[in-house]
Amino acid sequence: MRTILFFLISLSTITCIRCSSLTEKIVHPADYEIYLGRKYDEALKECNVEMDFWKHKLSEVPESETYRIKLAGMLASRFTLNGRIEDIQASDSLYQLIVSNTKQDYASLHRALAANCITQHQFREARAHIQKALEIGEGKAASLYMLVDVNIELGDLAGAKNAMKQFSNKKFFPYLIRKAKIKDHEGNLDSAIVLMERALDQVKENPSLFLWAQSNLADMYGHAGRVKESYDSYLSVLKQNPDYDYALKGIAWIAFSHDQNFQEAKRIAHHIEQKRATPDMHLFLAEIAGAENNRIEKLKQLELFANVAVAPKYGDMYNKYLALLEAEEFSNPSKTIEIARIEIRNRPTPQSFDLLAWGYFNNGNMADALAVAQKYIENKTYEPDALYHLGMIYQANGMEKEAIRYFKLAAASSFELGPAISKKIKERLNS
Repeated sequence: MRTILFFLISLSTITCIRCSSLTEKIVHPADYEIYLGRKYDEALKECNVEMDFWKHKLSEVPESETYRIKLAGMLASRFTLNGRIEDIQASDSLYQLIVSNTKQDYASLHRALAANCITQHQFREARAHIQKALEIGEGKAASLYMLVDVNIELGDLAGAKNAMKQFSNKKFFPYLIRKAKIKDHEGNLDSAIVLMERALDQVKENPSLFLWAQSNLADMYGHAGRVKESYDSYLSVLKQNPDYDYALKGIAWIAFSHDQNFQEAKRIAHHIEQKRATPDMHLFLAEIAGAENNRIEKLKQLELFANVAVAPKYGDMYNKYLALLEAEEFSNPSKTIEIARIEIRNRPTPQSFDLLAWGYFNNGNMADALAVAQKYIENKTYEPDALYHLGMIYQANGMEKEAIRYFKLAAASSFELGPAISKKIKERLNS
């Protein structure tokens, strides 16, 4: 998530800080070159070995629920490593088979199905599974924590906070990271960082949780303008796990957005693209091409992304990006409006309504865009792209004072928005 808390800081202070930070290049390839030279992903190799073990066990005892559960879990884990959506869907099928065959319903199975639903952005289905898990009762705390996650994704912060009230231990890692999520969504990034730092201290002896917490903290540092700390945190993650491509992606963004070293950003992106089957690297490569004024390469990468992302197997996972592309690149804002309405049905968050307002704006329906913005977006999200859209919508409706306010707020997150949008905001403020 990309949220900010600059409301109490003057714009002049922000500008001064950013100007000084941009004079120093942060990314140094020598720091991570060893990780780009790796031809084999050890984590994926180990996952495949373990998966083969459980496949063999299941072939020996085809009706074993235990072996099916193990295999389903390994398929879900492998998806996080290779990005092949077929793995998460195969995991779903196994879990569903177990649920339909077992005489006793287990909450853990519904939590596993909920986790897979979250991965595929099927948040309403995820909440249904979690509610079922809560009805069963076993592992109630784990179910409640997942309920917090889903409520946040659905924009129901009140529901998330109500679930959090049921926990007495306010210093426990699962509690701290969700409290940090809520603070971030509320625009209180400073508090979110403090909470995530506390959470990280608790899991230094747990490799998987440490990597997750450290990489999320790196994201937050970047969002707060603490880019050097973000970079160092990503390097710390890679030192622990050289195959943690999420950290490499974070470094690629720093090279692109902060250092504006487009060649290095592309080099890292191509490395990740070769390892993972997800289409998102095409979006990043398109953004780099746009910054290089290479329109042909940009359109090529956007088409590569869109051709993959619209496949039925991905469902609604990439709706946000497809909606933005239709409005901004493919001159089809009516399609943006159509996708936005689907997103609003799936998850009525301010970000989903932002897509609708942006579709109206690009379709020339300025009054409709303003109505949606004022009712569903303003003061309800601190995402930089939504703030930028608010500025554009207010300006188009002749409300210059409000437009400038939102452009200034968006300008404070130039690192998150990237060079292209940051340039547009600067032009609007200087016009």
